[in-house]
Amino acid sequence: MLGLMALGLTALMIYTLVKNALTGTQVSSKDQFTGSVELIIPMTSGSEFYLEPWLKNLSEMGLKGMNVKIFLLVHGHHPSAQVWQELQQKLPFLEVHTFLSRPLGREPIPWMIEQIADKIKADVVIIGDSELVPTEHAFNSVGKLVMDKLKAYFVLPQTSKEEVLGEAIACLNPTLALASIYGFRKIRRSFSHPLISMSQGWMAMPLGMFKQFDWSKLNIPSWKETLAKGWDLENKTYLLAFGEKHLLRYYPEDLQSHISLLKNHWEEIWLKGDRVNLWIFVVVLFIWSFPIFYFFTHPFWSLASIFLLILYRFFTKIIFQESWSSIILHPFAALIWIGTLAWWVLTGLKSKYKPKRPV
Repeated sequence: MLGLMALGLTALMIYTLVKNALTGTQVSSKDQFTGSVELIIPMTSGSEFYLEPWLKNLSEMGLKGMNVKIFLLVHGHHPSAQVWQELQQKLPFLEVHTFLSRPLGREPIPWMIEQIADKIKADVVIIGDSELVPTEHAFNSVGKLVMDKLKAYFVLPQTSKEEVLGEAIACLNPTLALASIYGFRKIRRSFSHPLISMSQGWMAMPLGMFKQFDWSKLNIPSWKETLAKGWDLENKTYLLAFGEKHLLRYYPEDLQSHISLLKNHWEEIWLKGDRVNLWIFVVVLFIWSFPIFYFFTHPFWSLASIFLLILYRFFTKIIFQESWSSIILHPFAALIWIGTLAWWVLTGLKSKYKPKRPV
């Protein structure tokens, strides 16, 4: 039964991934956009920010004089805040807003966006994760896509090729899982919302859609889930796009930092209180690691699952431009994801429910 379930779910993911690849829009360097774009990057204490690639791309954008403005929203004391405050004097299109405190009971990201909402006036508004680094083509192409359709787009990034093992681990992430089930509209509210809150991406929209949101009434930790739920209530759809090399997701280069980041990842999911979010990704991990754990007890199903996973990763290679070497390390990457989950269950989760001894 487990083997049949794994094969069925893997086949379903392959079908949906291919369907999304055929219907989704690719960000292109050929697109030209003469309007204005504003990017909002909310950062909390758990946000990762990769300074060197950002500085490189920002300097290139500044030289080309693009009609782009970037709002960096920093909650609390973040190590990179001081550096960015110094850089905004040299980069006229960058604004850094630091919020050391917030009202009791308010989630940091929707509250920070509320504070700068009146300053947002561009034709196209993008809210993006801090781990993502765009090129100037990402702004041009996404801006054109949004204004041509007058609809919102969720843009999925490629994973930066820095270190083979790190890339293999980074490729097994909720963004890939989201792309694998996104096309099923009937279950989108139940499944896509939790995964979208975990995924890395840009949510781009016309200014009017951004202004319609009353951020003062929103108190969900994930801004992506907030937007998705709000639009579903209004029967508005958001389209899928692929950022290709113009929107890269970065990650820690050394294995120890990457494992530490994954440990914090599970803790963050639990603290957000979205149990469906957690269980869906556990199911995805089960699919990815089934041939590893059940090879000796279910050899036939495991071999069939390996074949389907190879086919699945072949399509992810085409869509997300992964390296072949990182795909070969898929089993090892799945073990690291499972290992960090087991570590969190045995330490972090256990400590939360361990009965306290009387003093």
